[in-house]
Amino acid sequence: MNTTEANIKITRSGDKISSVSVFMPIWNKVSDHGNLLVQLPLLGIDTIAKDEIDAEKAIEEAIASFCFVAEKFGQGLEKELQALGWVAINGETGEPLLGYNVSDTDAMLERLMQTGENYVNPHLEVEAA
Repeated sequence: MNTTEANIKITRSGDKISSVSVFMPIWNKVSDHGNLLVQLPLLGIDTIAKDEIDAEKAIEEAIASFCFVAEKFGQGLEKELQALGWVAINGETGEPLLGYNVSDTDAMLERLMQTGENYVNPHLEVEAA
């Protein structure tokens, strides 16, 4: 059995991404220099922010950049996410929905996923590639 720990729903206008809905764990910690280090491990992204308010914008920009680069220079967002371990899930609306599943038998990874904060953005605007 698997537990879905994260999901991304992709909304397109024609063949261009217009927005994504994101639910995933993130980790924050303060660096020795006083900056906030933000990790989005399910996307393989680390970013830096001045504070908690700036962190929200840094996360949005990191995700939007990932989507833009996946579309413009990669094989498309869905395939790039699948290369990172995300799997396609049957969405209710017909829009692409990908989830990151953790096996219930992998207790250590499941506990690790639960230690992060949940980042939720139901409508992140993405510039079309």
